[in-house]
Amino acid sequence: MNYSASEQEAIGLCVCLEAVDDIANHSLLELRDVSSLPGETEVYFHSHIHQQLFLIRLLDFVKEIGDKQLTGIQGSCLEVLRSACITESYEINGGINDLKESVEQLDKWLNYQMPITIWLPTLNINATIEISRLDFLKISGNHSKHNLSRLTGVSKDIAKILSDHGHSVPLEHIPLALDDFREHLEENFFVYYGTWLAELMNNIRWGVQTYLEPTFRKSYRAGGTESFAYTYEYPIEVKHDVPRQWFWRLMNNIRVRPYLKKFKGAHYLKKKSSLERRE
Repeated sequence: MNYSASEQEAIGLCVCLEAVDDIANHSLLELRDVSSLPGETEVYFHSHIHQQLFLIRLLDFVKEIGDKQLTGIQGSCLEVLRSACITESYEINGGINDLKESVEQLDKWLNYQMPITIWLPTLNINATIEISRLDFLKISGNHSKHNLSRLTGVSKDIAKILSDHGHSVPLEHIPLALDDFREHLEENFFVYYGTWLAELMNNIRWGVQTYLEPTFRKSYRAGGTESFAYTYEYPIEVKHDVPRQWFWRLMNNIRVRPYLKKFKGAHYLKKKSSLERRE
C-alpha cells in the first residue's frame, strides 16, 4: 500500500514519540531542581540498571535502522524525525520550529568529538582517543544490551579505534578489556552527560508536542457533557484505515502530554567530563 506523505509522517511521528517516552520518563530517572541555581536541574537515574536501559533505548533511537514499510524512511527514529522536519505535513504557524531545533541539537551533541584519555589496565594501555560521542554510545549501549558472546562487533570496533590511535591490540584480547571501557563510560562519561542527554531527549518530546498540538486541537471532538467519549476528525490527506489508526494513536499521545516537565540541565554538567582534556 502506498501512503501519502501525511500518512507516513503520522506513522513515523507516533513511533518516534513513543520511543522518546520510553527514554524520558519518571520510571527511569528523577529530576531534581538545583536550589542554588533557579531554573537549572540535575537528572538522577534510579539505579545503574535504569541508566543502562536509558543508554540502550537511546542507542536504538539514534542508530538502529527501522523498517521503511512502516515509516517510509529507511533509517533510525532520529532520521524519521529529520524527515518530518522536511515534509512538515502538520505545520501550523511555525509549530515545527522547536522540533527542528531539538533534532539539530541532539545530532550536534552526538557527532561532537573531543579527545578523552582512558586507562585500560587489562591491556596496560593509557589511551588518548578522539571519536564522536555517538561512537561512545555505541560501545556503551551495545555492551549493556548483550553478553560477552554477542559483543564481537563491539570488540572489532574498539580494536580499530585503538589501532587508529596508535595502539595495536590482538582482537582476542579486547573482550577482556570491555569492563575497563564500561567503567569509564557508564560510571563516568555517561553519568556526567546523563542530565544533558535527558534534556535533549525531553526537548524532542516537547518539540513533537508543540508541532502537533494545533493539529490535535483542530481534530479533537469531545463527547456530550455526560460522556467521556471523544473522537478525532482526520485530516483530508489521511485516508487509509491503518494510517488513521496510527493518527488516532498519535493524537492520544499528544492528549496525554509529555511525562517530564520542560527543564534546563545544570550548566556545570555541560562542560567536559573528567575523561576529557581540559584547557
